[in-house]
Amino acid sequence: MGRSRIERSRSVVKVLFVAGRWAQDIEKSERLKELRKHARVDVALSGEEKQLIEKVDDVDVIITGGPITAAVINAAPKLKMIQTTSVGFEYIDEGAAAARGVIICNVAGVNANSVVELDFGMILDIARRIGAHNRLMREGGWARVEVERQVEIRNSTIGIVGLGAIGSRMAQFATQGFNMKVLAHDPYITEARAQQFNARLVDLETLFRESDIVSIHVPLNDETRHMIGERLLRFMKPTAIFVSSARGPIVDEKALIKVLQEKRISGACLDVYEVEPLPKESPLRSLDNVSLVPHIGSTPGIMVEMRETAVWNVLRVARGESPLNVQTSKVYYTSHKWSN
Repeated sequence: MGRSRIERSRSVVKVLFVAGRWAQDIEKSERLKELRKHARVDVALSGEEKQLIEKVDDVDVIITGGPITAAVINAAPKLKMIQTTSVGFEYIDEGAAAARGVIICNVAGVNANSVVELDFGMILDIARRIGAHNRLMREGGWARVEVERQVEIRNSTIGIVGLGAIGSRMAQFATQGFNMKVLAHDPYITEARAQQFNARLVDLETLFRESDIVSIHVPLNDETRHMIGERLLRFMKPTAIFVSSARGPIVDEKALIKVLQEKRISGACLDVYEVEPLPKESPLRSLDNVSLVPHIGSTPGIMVEMRETAVWNVLRVARGESPLNVQTSKVYYTSHKWSN
């Protein structure tokens, strides 16, 4: 790979790792040990804003899985790069980063298989009413619950909103595992790209009308916040299943609850929510046509791999190589911090 445009001088890169949930086992990271051979690394055990502001004065790169506010970014004059340990990066003040010429990199694709496995597990739960029957059996019953609402997903149509790393893996599972027809909506990819995953690009209304399963895989930003509302949900078939494992605020949760309460669709599979943890009083907890899990799209092993991938990308930069998975490419190509 070519040398990075971060700097071609011999100055040592300083990295701040905001450990957060990794605080207990961060020192087990082999790649972090390797990074320390090429950079000065400080570990913040807390992501509290005040503590971070005190640590970032001479930091070049931040690795984080939690919020980085404008105040933190503005307190770091040397900062060039924020590397997330996640795919989403809505918890970083992107505007403040852009204004300071700071790029944002993520770990896109690392958890794709893990998320898709969970999604199909929940889909099968709703399609065959597995959870409902499990509860009934444990209570001593035997009756078959809502037999008329049970369906096979084989040969059905899945609509995928967002055909990125996870959405495209979803399409592969659907076609190869269940012989599904795939519809997709993604304004940022070409028809040729969609065809690589046996998907046909359609508008959102068509996708919601024609799909037996609708699965959401877009990032959370100003464009996608509440993009899935009551209007689209009411286009769905009464036998259809709705799946959300991207970010909770992409879906208008009140609208989804209303549609589920009215049993306008067969059910929903939810791993993410507008407020997390999901409030105890949420109506979702009492609905029998919802499969609920607490944001567990990535297995523990995959979470470690995401951390290691994040550290590896920073290691590339510390060695003078180009960063990968740059999510703010315009900043990368225009920032003076990356043009020397």
